[in-house]
Amino acid sequence: MTSYALYLHIPFCRARCSYCDFNTYTTIGDLQGEYVDALAREVRLVGESGRAVGGHPVSVHTIFFGGGTPSLLTPEQTATLLSAARDSFAIAPDAEITMEANPGTVDEAWLAAVRALGVNRLSFGVQSALPGELALLGREHDFAAAVAALAAARAAGFDNLNLDLIYGLPGQSVADWQRTLAAALPLDVEHISLYCLTIEPGTPMQRWLHNGTIMAPDPDTAADQYEAACHALAAAGYGHYEISNWARPGRECRHNVVYWRNEPYLGLGAGAHGMAAGYRYQVVRQPRAYIKRITNYELRITNYPDLLNTGLRDSRRATTDHSPLATLPFPPSPLLPFSPSPFPLSPAVSAHHVVDEAEAMSDTAITQLRLLDEGLDLVGFEARFGRAFDEVYGDAVTQLTGWELLRRDNGRLLLTEKGRFLSNQVFYRFV
Repeated sequence: MTSYALYLHIPFCRARCSYCDFNTYTTIGDLQGEYVDALAREVRLVGESGRAVGGHPVSVHTIFFGGGTPSLLTPEQTATLLSAARDSFAIAPDAEITMEANPGTVDEAWLAAVRALGVNRLSFGVQSALPGELALLGREHDFAAAVAALAAARAAGFDNLNLDLIYGLPGQSVADWQRTLAAALPLDVEHISLYCLTIEPGTPMQRWLHNGTIMAPDPDTAADQYEAACHALAAAGYGHYEISNWARPGRECRHNVVYWRNEPYLGLGAGAHGMAAGYRYQVVRQPRAYIKRITNYELRITNYPDLLNTGLRDSRRATTDHSPLATLPFPPSPLLPFSPSPFPLSPAVSAHHVVDEAEAMSDTAITQLRLLDEGLDLVGFEARFGRAFDEVYGDAVTQLTGWELLRRDNGRLLLTEKGRFLSNQVFYRFV
């Protein structure tokens, strides 16, 4: 029976970071209660449609609260969402339940409350130990606040913590980066994620780059920083299991491994993406529109092009009549007589498509190669698609192994150490 990872998007932030292009908002905090109620309803709708298809609750083995700043949720709001998930899905007894958190938004009472609700992994967005870099990134906390948050999490009973750090900043030297690593490693967390800064369109940092306020990051320096991190984390006993992720043995992020193995996951909440039951889909981005779609569904007010963006109907008028369901190419769920959406879609989905074999093979190649020790399972690929990997991508593999960017090992295809630094050059050959 297929088991899914469940992602819940929380789009609220106190302040927007200068590099951030995620679906987050700083001025709609008054919507947080309504949004949580809508998200809980979407969880139940998708859970019910999945049960209608299979006759039993859909299995879920990880839950991830991402954002945004999920640690802005109250314990009561967290309980609402977890209750909806537990009522709607078959949650594994040992499920990994992760919540992203910002230092400065948590205290021991809040941490103890969410730990008691079943959250068992926290991911802290620390990013840097240096005050100037934190200011450049638009972070509200200082490193002392991060240290205090980690200590409070330990006191509340958390034994699985992640730190996010960012390198490749404008003007950041290798020595600067090593100072952050030297400050972070003694915190002895179970997992560390290191991300190279990308200056995204529409962000303050892009504007600063264009008007000359900052210089463009230097890719050669970033490569040296990555290499320094690889050595430092290996010396500290962390396993480098994915291009950007290191963990103590057995503490790999089980939720994110689902993405890297190209396994199915459900994305719920404004702007979330999902891939399950043969679909890739995206939920409408704007939180007000998201709340409205869920509310309109419950009021039996629907406009199919607006709800699903599929072009199935041309009508611009809203209707409360059930008859338009007969025009849809899939039947309504027996448990959801007014549902326009097959599992895993919901009334809040704004776009979706069926994943064809070529896309699935490409996605599998690119994501599995990110797993440095596990790599691409050649036997598993053939079992999944009925075609040998070399039959589909033989020319690319020959070229990349000749360049010493890929290697074969015991039925698997893996990035070489050289290939880790040039991974994008590898991946685009499988697009």
